[in-house]
Amino acid sequence: MTMLNKSIDRPTDREQLQAARDMAFALFMLIKAARLYDTNNESYLNRSARFFDLLTNYMGDHGGVSIKVIDKHLFVNDNFLSVETDERTGSEEVVRRWAEFDFGGIIIGDTITPEQLNVFVAMLWNLDPPEKEPREKLKVKLAELGVDSISLIARQTLMDSQKISPEDRRQIRRQARNIFFRALSTVKEVLSSAADKKHIPVSRTRRVIHSIIDQISQDDAALIELASIKDFDEYTYAHCTNVCIYALTLGFRLGLSRRELLELGLAAIFHDVGKAKLPSDLINKPEKFNEFDWEQMRKHPVYGAMTIAKTMKLDSGMARAMAVAFEHHINPDHSGYPTLPDERPTNLYSRIVSIVDNFDALSSGRVYIKDPIPPDEVMRRLMNQMKVKFDALLLKLFVGVIGIYPVGTLVLFSNDSFGIISRTNQENPYRPELYIIADREGEKAEPILIDLSMEENHGINIVRIIEPEKYGLKLSKYILAD
Repeated sequence: MTMLNKSIDRPTDREQLQAARDMAFALFMLIKAARLYDTNNESYLNRSARFFDLLTNYMGDHGGVSIKVIDKHLFVNDNFLSVETDERTGSEEVVRRWAEFDFGGIIIGDTITPEQLNVFVAMLWNLDPPEKEPREKLKVKLAELGVDSISLIARQTLMDSQKISPEDRRQIRRQARNIFFRALSTVKEVLSSAADKKHIPVSRTRRVIHSIIDQISQDDAALIELASIKDFDEYTYAHCTNVCIYALTLGFRLGLSRRELLELGLAAIFHDVGKAKLPSDLINKPEKFNEFDWEQMRKHPVYGAMTIAKTMKLDSGMARAMAVAFEHHINPDHSGYPTLPDERPTNLYSRIVSIVDNFDALSSGRVYIKDPIPPDEVMRRLMNQMKVKFDALLLKLFVGVIGIYPVGTLVLFSNDSFGIISRTNQENPYRPELYIIADREGEKAEPILIDLSMEENHGINIVRIIEPEKYGLKLSKYILAD
């Protein structure tokens, strides 16, 4: 049996993601071709050779490659790639066939041969799925035919994929922290470069956004939890990072493609780049703004668009970022700033960034208002202004992202315990997942993770959201811990 060449270098960053996508869709096209052609047909063999070449080049020094689809979301090695599982690529028909055999993806080992691949592909169409245990019986058949380098992955939903072990959860949170602080560092470099009229590190920013997208596709709660921390000293950098996280989470829920998510992430992270042109004492002013201060602050959208136009290569993504920098304070009723000579709708990314920018700013209490507002009250305020200031559909979707009890919120329970919301529950928003950090006996030595939707916790109810400052609690202490 011939081993795949392990000396081939893997592509990196954007090239790696594109290579993964090309390989996955080449597999879908190959499986679809097997329905039309015999496996020794020239047309089929050409597709088989193409997929095998792409697989070999991508696999490199990996011990295997997984390709799976969860609720129409495509993953390669657990990295989110695209939502475009449709007839054009051949994936929709293939995924339906996989479902008939009760599996949602495959793991390909590095001992794969073209012969094994062709046996597996042909079998998908030559066998009739049995009524009982179709996946198990397909596995037995593959083993009988000597196909030992392809494993079948059970079908999953996104809800299923979120059910993870405590150790996996700790690893996800550690990974999220690494990405979050790398994003903070990148934003600091971006704004500092803009202020000093230096080269802005767009390539590094793209890499960070790809990491955020991958993290959100795996588990968005870990990053949203970090975005809920509002006591960072350098608020402007944290704000841009938070807006990027919230915007990408909302974009993911909208079903945007990988390319669209990257463009949205760039637009979100650069939305306030114009503030680098404003005096630092204005940005950091502890008192409320007077009219002169507001006049200066309202210039930052124009400064932002000009900065992007002058310092960055204007491809389609950066052109959208420039539009978002200019438009994110313009409301649907055409109020806001800057004032335009004619009424025209803002673009989708600007409407997304407008919502998440307002949410983070109001709940932080740093620039536009000086006193933070509890996240649930912020959401009520945004909903009250929905018809005037925000896209109603996007705002309702964002409420689903944030939840009735937002991630990172401190709550009081009916048994007098305190807890921090760690994950929302879309099926029942009143029964989220959280960490118990204190009870009648005092602060816990280690937070206890509980899921209020589980039957054993039905006697525990949330009484109300409380402000941690009143109890001398600093939530970042818990959120940044394992």
